[in-house]
Amino acid sequence: MIEEFGKAQIEDIKAIEKRYNVHLPSEYVSFLEASNGGVVDKSESNQVLIEDLNTTINIDVLYGVNTGESASNIETWMEKLKEDMMEGSIIIGDDLMQGMIVMICEGEFEGIYYWDDSFQFEESTDEENTYWIAKDFLSFLDMIR
Repeated sequence: MIEEFGKAQIEDIKAIEKRYNVHLPSEYVSFLEASNGGVVDKSESNQVLIEDLNTTINIDVLYGVNTGESASNIETWMEKLKEDMMEGSIIIGDDLMQGMIVMICEGEFEGIYYWDDSFQFEESTDEENTYWIAKDFLSFLDMIR
């Protein structure tokens, strides 16, 4: 279950796309328009498996646009971490350990990834700290609903 932040305006979503030079998938745009992200209920039923690490994480927040709380906004995290971001990607949330959920929106690596930027897992290094979660946003969303 997700405690939603409300509804995002399409013009605000388009502004994010333009600012970060990213084309968001239509299903993600629809999600933002309908719920604008939200706080995810913490339970075993919505744990997300990270296959490469053979472990699970609990999603904490799915970020939105102009949520009224800067820590819950896509823009806040993109500004803080944009130097480390791959072209065509956007930060869409975090987990309880403060790792980031990143969506690569196009190209050969398109999908949803866990970015262990705080090196919570001993397998993570400066060169390898990003792990595949799902092929697209809807598959990812199904894991936490």
